[in-house]
Amino acid sequence: MNAFCKNIPDKTFEKLNHNGEFTCLAVSPGIINKHYTPAQFQTIAKVVGETGAIKYSASYSILVSIPTVDVADTTMELQDAGLYVATKKGPIVAMKACDFCDGDKMEAAPITQQLYHSLEGIAVPTRLRLNVNGCASACYNPVYDDIGLVYQKDSFDVYLGAVPMGANAQAGTLFAKRVAVDRIESLLHEIIRLYNDHARPNEPFYKFYRRTNSAEYWKL
Repeated sequence: MNAFCKNIPDKTFEKLNHNGEFTCLAVSPGIINKHYTPAQFQTIAKVVGETGAIKYSASYSILVSIPTVDVADTTMELQDAGLYVATKKGPIVAMKACDFCDGDKMEAAPITQQLYHSLEGIAVPTRLRLNVNGCASACYNPVYDDIGLVYQKDSFDVYLGAVPMGANAQAGTLFAKRVAVDRIESLLHEIIRLYNDHARPNEPFYKFYRRTNSAEYWKL
């Protein structure tokens, strides 16, 4: 019963930040690596201390709420411990990936790194989630993100338009099959460009895609 004895946390980011004094950072071992070391957990606990808060997120990262005045020093300390700190927020392209079978299937890792450096943080009408999976098992559910990539045999299947939550949640649809590795980056840039050029203000990607997917520019 311990799992149900305390369902309402004493500290949340909203409670801590009622005076605008706290910042929330997303911390993880990396885009692919999902394994923390004991030393990294110790560092997280140290920088949060008694005043902040720690929360696990649905995006495979730990959210730490810390005083805003300490953000620069805290970020450096976390990075020195080998942790990745996502500092960009708001309406951007946000990328995540599977764990590549704990490193046993790393064939798609180089292109995943290339996509991260090329796409992460691009401004868009609303936050766009890009999910890369390194094999056909697709166990990190890429078809339930705005753009899902499933790697197999030197190519990617591309899924678009998922409704990620709510009563009408549903998987995205197959947009392009077997896109060669050397073409996937340019294709994704083009999809993001279409979203930026043709979306309505604050229009989520799935609404934009479903509204426009018969437009001529998608065929081109």
